[in-house]
Amino acid sequence: MPMSDLLHLRFTGLRAPALALARWTALLIGWVWLGAEGQRLGWSLASGVLAVALWWGLRLVLAQRMRHGAPARGTLLTLGGFTAAGAGFVAQADGGPASFWMLMALAVLWAAWSVALDASAITSKRCQCPWVGWPPVLAALITWTVLSVPVDQALTGLPIGLVLLAASLLASATVTAGPTGSRHLPPSRLASGTLPQTSMGLMMGSLWLGSAWCASAGWSAQTVVGLHLLLMAALPGLVRLDAIPRQLPPLVSRALPLTLVLMGALLLYAGQQPAHGLVGMLLLALAWALPVPSNRIATPMLRWAPLGGPLLLLAVGVWSPSLGPQALALAYGGLSALAGLTLMTVLVRHFAHQVRPEQAGTPRKGDASS
Repeated sequence: MPMSDLLHLRFTGLRAPALALARWTALLIGWVWLGAEGQRLGWSLASGVLAVALWWGLRLVLAQRMRHGAPARGTLLTLGGFTAAGAGFVAQADGGPASFWMLMALAVLWAAWSVALDASAITSKRCQCPWVGWPPVLAALITWTVLSVPVDQALTGLPIGLVLLAASLLASATVTAGPTGSRHLPPSRLASGTLPQTSMGLMMGSLWLGSAWCASAGWSAQTVVGLHLLLMAALPGLVRLDAIPRQLPPLVSRALPLTLVLMGALLLYAGQQPAHGLVGMLLLALAWALPVPSNRIATPMLRWAPLGGPLLLLAVGVWSPSLGPQALALAYGGLSALAGLTLMTVLVRHFAHQVRPEQAGTPRKGDASS
């Protein structure tokens, strides 16, 4: 095989993991950095979670609208470039109403870029590497490094802007410059419409609220951020190991994530020790990392149900000044109860479908020939 063809095949094989790395970098930095800037510039409004809740909610709304084909290379590069520039500019801004509204505008732009990256990842070929879980782990390491390393005051915002710009360039290099076609994008893979994903979003969106409360227990902000990044990035990589089965029985694929949310959220609601919180977070992250069933029914009501996640995060932010950590605990308690009800519904429907064929196959009395 000619060297040019070999290099072309190798580059083609690197497109999927490169796009995944860019997508995960934008996702993780969005959760952590937007939350941190929200605390700095808008603490008086919903305890600083308004920016990350807006970014989360708009991602869900825009994902429902982007159904046909991935964006072009120029679109990815433009959205990513403006997001990187906006992040560097906002990081340099002082507190005040103008700075806060610049952050809100950046959250809107970042949401559009995130959805464009998601759509590109869905329409691209799957990664054929021996272990496809390394991009989120590397993205988490990059995110933790760029947010933890101290920089001079004059250079504030430069590292985050450069990393986002690099992610934008990397993502744009993985797509073709020509038209992408009109491949239909299934909403069940674009929208985060499950309780595990809502629970994970609440955990990441309330990161800096939890960091403030964990400071009294002696935990540094870097430790809390590193723990959240590890849970969100490492577990999706671990479940993609070859030793772990990818396909689960239909009932297990639906019941297992709900069971993990039920147990994890219950520990975060009722647990009294730090170990309870760690185990609860681990269970929620594991539930989120499991593959989502592909044959879910996307009714109009369920299609917009994920917006309850950002609204729940806003409610936690609004009630935190008066309730403190109890506001987040109550939110987890509600998610645990909802997961329990949903799990019960799944089990009842499954066993009802199992009983009906048996009843249909049982001959009625008098039907048999004598």
